[in-house]
Amino acid sequence: MAWILPVLTGIANVMEVLTFIQFIEEEAIQSAALGTFLALRAGTNKGAAWGMHRVDVCCTHLEAINDTLGWIAPYSQGCFSDFAEATRTNLEIYNDILYARMK
Repeated sequence: MAWILPVLTGIANVMEVLTFIQFIEEEAIQSAALGTFLALRAGTNKGAAWGMHRVDVCCTHLEAINDTLGWIAPYSQGCFSDFAEATRTNLEIYNDILYARMK
């Protein structure tokens, strides 16, 4: 019975590591999204397109992590899924702005 506490501690540690990895991906998305927003605001289409690409790549990473390993930390899986969905919506909005400007 003495083995239960170390096992539970190990499981909690794995859950925390996964959540931290997801959090770092979220931060990367937010950084790239801010750069994209600033590029759009400044009228820099090339910078906006590059930023949108980076947001897409980081969001794909977050989705892959969440879809394959998110079950390990169920308390955060839904939150990161919602964040990825909101990011995809944001990319669609940025896409509309960028391509409307290029017409």
